[in-house]
Amino acid sequence: MSTIAILQIGYALVGCLFNLFSIARVRLGRPPLSATNPYFGIVIMAAVAAVSLSQAIFAGIPYLVGWSFLVAFIGSGPVTAHFRAIRHGQNLDSYASPTAAFLAFAINAIGVVLGCIGIALSLGKLVGL
Repeated sequence: MSTIAILQIGYALVGCLFNLFSIARVRLGRPPLSATNPYFGIVIMAAVAAVSLSQAIFAGIPYLVGWSFLVAFIGSGPVTAHFRAIRHGQNLDSYASPTAAFLAFAINAIGVVLGCIGIALSLGKLVGL
């Protein structure tokens, strides 16, 4: 398994932990960490892990297609929403704190960057670079 795929799985684990902490907060009667439904967040992180693991198992096409979808989805959804909350104060009250909003943004922004790097490296291998 490549280093980038391992880092992507690390992103999935961190994202999953963030969502699990959010669920724990809700069960204790506290607000969730972010505006994102934490159960949906866990499903997305499971998809991230599955796509990242596919790099070592399949010939690269499922990995490329999967990460292309994930980069588009996470980049245009969670990253944009978390950025708006931080930068423009939109729905900032849906977060446990400004720090939680920043963490949600940072976790997903790093994931998108890792996804783009993985796509570029895989495309390079496919075309023989």
